[in-house]
Amino acid sequence: MKDKYVRFIVFVSYILLAWLVLGCEEDRLVKLECIPGEKLVCDEHGQDFPAADPIDIAQRAGQCSYGLKTCTTSGWSECLGARGPAEEICDGIDNDCDAAIDETYPEIHQLCGFEENVDYGVGICTPGVMKCDNGGLYCDGHVGPTEETCDGVDNNCNGTVDENIPNSTAVVCYEGPDGTLGVGECRAGIRYCTDGNFGGPCDNQTLPTLERCDDLDNDCDGEVDEGFDNRGVDLVFVLDISGSFRDEIDSMIQGITPLLDDPITSTFRFGLVVVGARGGDDLRPQNYLARMVSDFVYADEFLAVIEAGRIIPSAGQEPTIDTMFWSMNTYPFSWRPDAQKVIITMTDEEAQTMNEHPMSCLEIGELSNTLGFELFVFALEQHHNTFINCVRGERDRLYTPTANSETVFLQIRAIFEDLCIGRGAP
Repeated sequence: MKDKYVRFIVFVSYILLAWLVLGCEEDRLVKLECIPGEKLVCDEHGQDFPAADPIDIAQRAGQCSYGLKTCTTSGWSECLGARGPAEEICDGIDNDCDAAIDETYPEIHQLCGFEENVDYGVGICTPGVMKCDNGGLYCDGHVGPTEETCDGVDNNCNGTVDENIPNSTAVVCYEGPDGTLGVGECRAGIRYCTDGNFGGPCDNQTLPTLERCDDLDNDCDGEVDEGFDNRGVDLVFVLDISGSFRDEIDSMIQGITPLLDDPITSTFRFGLVVVGARGGDDLRPQNYLARMVSDFVYADEFLAVIEAGRIIPSAGQEPTIDTMFWSMNTYPFSWRPDAQKVIITMTDEEAQTMNEHPMSCLEIGELSNTLGFELFVFALEQHHNTFINCVRGERDRLYTPTANSETVFLQIRAIFEDLCIGRGAP
């Protein structure tokens, strides 16, 4: 009641003030539109809400709000403070006043992140999509070109996979025991990038092998030719008994005789195979064209074995490649596991094979290396090249036969002295 009274007094005061200032117009008072100072709730369109409380204005969704009009002597003012919905943008505000924040925005679904001179859609390169998070825009999912790596993927997006990988085309590898890399003959290899990884073979690595008599540290333990000082030698002579080689056989017997009494051969055992034998009843090649005359005997018995071989009827075919193979793999020689295995072939013919399944000197060289045999050949100089692969390409293992027994003595002694016997590791 008191509030109405105050409003009435204010209203009357305004009327009197207007009358004093403006005077009368045709002896009538001007009717005002509203009570000056009165407040009225309104919205952004100017719509009034007379029933709304101007003191405690109701809230609207999002950024939207009601405004107020104020009554003056000139009438109602504009609606001040009213705010309506706007286009939704990514700003963390409910701009369109639908009670949802950033549910849409102008950049939604737009592709982004494009770099110059990049072919998107090739390799890993993919454009991103604009997204909104916590009121901020960002480019989500963009993948651009990177440095090529070994992963089976086109990282630099040029249409080629795993090409020209900087400093990574291959990696160093080694599969030998710890502590052997760089010791003796052991060397690292290279593993190349294949099928998106470096899981392929380690090419060109050198791993520890069985120690050989070659002045090298084959087993990579820091010692050279160790373990050969006390072992024996099992040596097979393969002699060409064809008539054309008779003088050389005589000089061979004369040349080797002094060595059979020498201490150097005290741990030797000798076996004999003859090649160029005349055919007998056994038509197997290893018996038809060549013969195993004797298993191993010691030095004092070997001359008798050679004489027994010389009386075998001879023929004109000398399959020396085959006899090397048969001596290593077919003839029943009692090779000692811990002895050095040696085969010395003597012939005046080129390297030949008569086997049903012919072998090459290259295969003989590989087999001798695998099985641990040392091969030497006496052949005419013009035939050396036919035997070179049998001795693994080592020309110092090729000798020229001669009818001079002193020369033969020196040649055979050089072979004996080169074998790893009677001397310790350095």
